[in-house]
Amino acid sequence: MKRFAIKHTLVAALIVVASAGYAATDLAGSPAPDFVLKSVAGANLRLSEYRGQVVMVSFWASWCGDCRAQLEGLSELYSRYEGAGFQLLAVSLDTTRRQAGDAAETMAVGYPVLHDAGGEVGKLYAVEKTPVAVLIDRDGVVRDVFEGYRRGDEETYVERVRALLRE
Repeated sequence: MKRFAIKHTLVAALIVVASAGYAATDLAGSPAPDFVLKSVAGANLRLSEYRGQVVMVSFWASWCGDCRAQLEGLSELYSRYEGAGFQLLAVSLDTTRRQAGDAAETMAVGYPVLHDAGGEVGKLYAVEKTPVAVLIDRDGVVRDVFEGYRRGDEETYVERVRALLRE
């Protein structure tokens, strides 16, 4: 158990050091950095393949209680707007793909869960702590960055997703 905690502490420290100089919220108004990650289902997914859709990228870790609560709340948002051009990508910053897959299975998520093994995508998005949700418009521009999670944040997510879907 101690080794598990040390690995997570090291990953978190690397993310903080790598993102020094700018914060995730600084990405608002900029093109979303493209990435390719392997899903826990095995397929490689590229963010730019979702151009033309509104995309939320949620950075999380299985050991983060707020992350798990956020992902459960996002399930309803995803199922509600998936057919309208909304895509949700959950990017796990866990040490192993198995940790991410086990957590996703436990939560019974219906959207793609990706594994960012070395935290490289987390660094691209200046993720300093989890959860972080990044909302990207149909043109690939970051419109909103939500750091942290509180129950009830889903109402804000719904408002912002609906606004972007209407554009």
